[in-house]
Amino acid sequence: MMNKTTAILLSVLSLVLAGCDKADPVASGTDATTGASIPAEENKDSGGKAGDGKTLIVFFSRAGENWQVGTVERGNTAIMVDYMKEITGADVFEIVPESSYPVSYNETLTVATNEKNGKVRPKFKGKVENIEQYDNVFIGGPIWWGEPPMILHTFCEAYPALKDKTIIPFGTHGGSGVGSYKSMLQQYYPEAKYLESLGISGASVRDAGSKTQVQEWIKELGLEKK
Repeated sequence: MMNKTTAILLSVLSLVLAGCDKADPVASGTDATTGASIPAEENKDSGGKAGDGKTLIVFFSRAGENWQVGTVERGNTAIMVDYMKEITGADVFEIVPESSYPVSYNETLTVATNEKNGKVRPKFKGKVENIEQYDNVFIGGPIWWGEPPMILHTFCEAYPALKDKTIIPFGTHGGSGVGSYKSMLQQYYPEAKYLESLGISGASVRDAGSKTQVQEWIKELGLEKK
């Protein structure tokens, strides 16, 4: 017969295992060490319309095994950008790491943890040509531990000229929202104008409703393709 101590231990273990299926510690903004929730930051964007000049979409996205999505050839944020490009006709620059992240979700989690803890600046391929020509710049990607991946810091440090632009943060997440993108960007571009951001759940970004949501957002910004 099972003694009382064993029964208690099995009960606790079952609760821990059940909880593992409910939240992604990277995408949902949960501390991967303590399990504590990282509160989503409020979206305090100024709203309003974008300027009439050229528009650029800058993004990072990771393919491979994604939480609640499976293994995909295009990452969640890349799907969102596909909608954005179709609706705006904007130019696109993808931030592609020089060293690719592993296909495995768990292996990527380890790499990303080391980058975050070490404040690493991962290098990326290519560059934006004539960035001065753009007036409106979307900047986005996934949310990892409630924050943008470290490679977004690499990009911002490489392009100080964005300080005079109109910036629109965006991205995909697992429950934390994308308010931290604006907070991160304001560290580098405090004088830029910020418009309303949009965050979409990575698990639902491939749904038709998400494309409609992107279209309505772009319309509010005044950046629909002419």
